[in-house]
Amino acid sequence: MTGERRMERGRLRALLLGAGTGLCLWGLVLLVAATPQGRSLEDMALDAAWLLRSRAARPADVLVVAVDEPSFQEIGLPWPWPRSLHARLLDRLRDAGARAVVLDMVFAEPSAPADDAALAQALARSGAAVLASALESVDDPAFSRQVRIEPLPLFARAAARVGLAVLTPDPDGVVRRFATRHAGLPTLAAAAHGLVSGRGELPDAAGLIDYPGPARTIDTVSYAAVLDPDHPLPASRIRGRIVVVGRAMAASAAPLGQADAFATPFTRSTGQPAFGPEIHAAILGTLLGNGPGREWPPETALKRLGIALPLAGALFFRLRPLAAATTALGLVAGLGGLSAALFVWRFFWLPPALPAAGLLACGAAATLYRGLVESREKRFLARAFSRYLSPVVVRDLVRRPERLELGGEEAVVTVLFSDLAGFTRFSEPLSPKDLIGVLNAWFTPATDIILAAGGTLDKFIGDAVMAFWGAPLPDDAQAAKALGAALAMDAAMTALARDFAVRGLPPLAARMGLHHGPAVVGNVGSRARFNYTILGDTVNLASRLESLNKQYGTAILASRAVFAAAGEDFPFRELDRVRVVGRTAAVAVCEPLGPRGAPVPAFADTFRAAREAYGKRQFASALDGFLAADAARGGDPPSRAFAARCRGYLAAPPPEDWDGVFVPSGK
Repeated sequence: MTGERRMERGRLRALLLGAGTGLCLWGLVLLVAATPQGRSLEDMALDAAWLLRSRAARPADVLVVAVDEPSFQEIGLPWPWPRSLHARLLDRLRDAGARAVVLDMVFAEPSAPADDAALAQALARSGAAVLASALESVDDPAFSRQVRIEPLPLFARAAARVGLAVLTPDPDGVVRRFATRHAGLPTLAAAAHGLVSGRGELPDAAGLIDYPGPARTIDTVSYAAVLDPDHPLPASRIRGRIVVVGRAMAASAAPLGQADAFATPFTRSTGQPAFGPEIHAAILGTLLGNGPGREWPPETALKRLGIALPLAGALFFRLRPLAAATTALGLVAGLGGLSAALFVWRFFWLPPALPAAGLLACGAAATLYRGLVESREKRFLARAFSRYLSPVVVRDLVRRPERLELGGEEAVVTVLFSDLAGFTRFSEPLSPKDLIGVLNAWFTPATDIILAAGGTLDKFIGDAVMAFWGAPLPDDAQAAKALGAALAMDAAMTALARDFAVRGLPPLAARMGLHHGPAVVGNVGSRARFNYTILGDTVNLASRLESLNKQYGTAILASRAVFAAAGEDFPFRELDRVRVVGRTAAVAVCEPLGPRGAPVPAFADTFRAAREAYGKRQFASALDGFLAADAARGGDPPSRAFAARCRGYLAAPPPEDWDGVFVPSGK
């Protein structure tokens, strides 16, 4: 199977596996959504969104008159208070200009006739009073029903409207939503809104309560403060407002709901419940304002999730682990931000918790899957490259495989060619087994040196070694590393030659050529079998420089480009300018004279002066200089090669257009 087909099958497998995982996670989300824990997740998210709207302006048209502890202390009477007291409150509110009064109290039983008459007359005088009715559940082993508790007909006839004082907490006990009708009857807030708006009863409407904030956010005054004869409440606090009157007893020991105290979306963060009158006032403020908040039905959201999760899985499973995790987190953050933005600015709730949980689970599954796949791919890369790359380069490549461009790319590299001098003559008396032993004795230290220097071992060609630096990973120090490796290989060959001499074997030497420049790097070969290698003029020139050592009697030759890239720390001398076979341009050929940081030997200056004279056609002076350099070094093969050229030019001068460039006769 070709690499392309394997990659295509891998992509298809990831696509199908991702979509299948997303579909399975959707089924899991459906199961969680049907549990109290699943609903609680969405409720917690919704409550958090409400905190972002907590700075909304409190309804200016609504005032709460609370039957609270200070009122009980001031009035000094037990509950229920005389209805004549409520009559006085109604008259006081009417005189102060209240737009309407909503009594969150059910007057279903008669009391003292005089008190009942006083309240009925006050209701009639008000002309804008709304009384409360209630529903009580009657549970019996045989049946269950709700009984409507209505105010006395005396009061119902005198009041402007009657509405159900009913609040509907969610399963977790928090009041988040309301409806204008309950059991077919208008609610207390709906009746009050219909009264003040003059439009009759509202059509059926339901949604989220637009709470202005936590408990006590709505303007609230004490019942006793309204009736205080010595310090009466200013009429400006009442005029033109809808007043909701009801009990707000924080000291009650009854549980939430039964004490007319309820949890709101803010109770989770503040710990404070809100009382019934406050919530009715908030509902009334919602109706007077922009209306109830809308919600995307959970059923619709879950259906859409059945499409989104498989698509997300198909995407995540094709990404790298970090990209899959980042994308999943980004989508979750985007979903949360969109949901919060819609709630804050449009009062529209898009449930994010369960979809976010599904996306996170899908991202986690994809991250795990891609991690396993990449781990397998990294093991493959490590095995594939460990034979011709240094361990340091292999580790870096495994960590960042995207830097390996399969198929070929251009890179700046430093190429080293090494060949054994006179190997054909050396190998003639040896058996094949001994010959392999000699090659292994050389290849082993040479390979170790190349890999230790961070090089890539390209191939063995007979007795030759080809290596390069700068690929598959870029390396700014590649030229210096290649030069260091060449010098170390030369030292290793010197030690090996001494060992061979002790064993009675013929002398052995290595020649090396280096060049620095651009090359094409990649996998070259057929679809079934390929080799990671480099191609181009840089490779050819390095090979030519290796062969050129024979002309100068040197062990290492490198182009001037190698030393320019390696820096000024390497001592070297420029030997010649050469036009090798296959190139029209001349190249400056140099010889390293020691490791990095070593001083330049004195004979190199003598050689350089002789080379300058040679280039000026001053062959007699140049001959003397080359002989002096040879003597100063105690034997300098390049100086002897140039001395021979000088003698030849003294006998037969070069043509007038001679440019000093040496053109070797062979490769």
